[in-house]
Amino acid sequence: MNSRERILTTLNHEEPDKVPIDSWMAPEAAEVILEGLNIDNSKDAFAFSKVMGNDLLYSTIGFCDGFSSILKEERKIGENLYQDDFKIKWRKKPFKYGSYCEFVEHPLSDMNAYDKYVWPDPYEIYKDGFKLYDDLIAADSKEYAILGGCACTMFEACWYLRGLENFLTDLYLNKDFAIELLDRTMEISLKISKKLVSQGVDIIWWGDDVANERGPYINPKLFKELIKPRYAKMVDEVKKINKNIKIAFHCDGKIDWVIEDFIDVGFDILNPLQPDVNDIAEIKKKYGKDLVFWGNVDTRRVMNKGTFKDVAEEVRHVIEVLSPGGGHILCTNHTVQASERAVDNIVAYYWAAEKYRNYPINVAKLKETKKLDVYFT
Repeated sequence: MNSRERILTTLNHEEPDKVPIDSWMAPEAAEVILEGLNIDNSKDAFAFSKVMGNDLLYSTIGFCDGFSSILKEERKIGENLYQDDFKIKWRKKPFKYGSYCEFVEHPLSDMNAYDKYVWPDPYEIYKDGFKLYDDLIAADSKEYAILGGCACTMFEACWYLRGLENFLTDLYLNKDFAIELLDRTMEISLKISKKLVSQGVDIIWWGDDVANERGPYINPKLFKELIKPRYAKMVDEVKKINKNIKIAFHCDGKIDWVIEDFIDVGFDILNPLQPDVNDIAEIKKKYGKDLVFWGNVDTRRVMNKGTFKDVAEEVRHVIEVLSPGGGHILCTNHTVQASERAVDNIVAYYWAAEKYRNYPINVAKLKETKKLDVYFT
């Protein structure tokens, strides 16, 4: 099977030849591997993913693009200070092994700024991103599954513009304003998504962290009232263009309270199923016929701090629990941050994946592998 066939088989909840693979890593870690493997991505933005053996190819367009602002010199407005297309300001925070970005200013933190706020035209500001997808689909859609990324879709987009505390308060005290903001952000993300679907992507990827590590960010009744119907509308709209389009959704945190709502609106793929706060075995057992899981090798405890053996064991465990029967795309559960262990553990991740991901998954043999402690054979 090629990568595209492997992903499409998995999305049908069938077993391909191998568990499909993907990974997320900080640019600083990726750069070390690029140099070490002598990968030239100057002519092919996806050369790195191809060399690493990933089965999904994708980029991101939309409110989530702000996170990459600190990588774009044209967005620099001051010392380590950047501004994205929505006038959200970000600060680059260097640390020992790399850098990360944080919010500095939300353009609608003052509600009085809303009437004068100019919403950018997504077709204009993302024309280069759409061109990237045109080229990607033309060059690689026969060999790879193509995912159209439009994460930070609505709930997160609102608080990026307004500020988290402000927007959570709005949901109760300024409800009409909150609804207006949800509708405007949904409209932008929907325009982007419909364009990507019309271009020919296989999967649309949305995402909002409506949960934290203890549970919901907002009252589940408010989620059902205000957010769930808008996701359902988005699903309906993109399926009018392609009834076979698959919907992937990203939500960090403890999500057992909302999974049935995700299934109800029509999401097909759940990412990342954060392993340190969710019972992944129970969720696979309960919802594995309805959802494909895209994850979920632990990044915080294992990928960023663990040993080679820790990573190999984590990959083995995730495959043992989530991969039998299909319906699983192996991936880190979030970004492997730049750290002392990052590059070594990324190598360990791919080594272990190659060792354990062949179908049929022999769970008994995997358990025996753990028992005999034979990671380096």
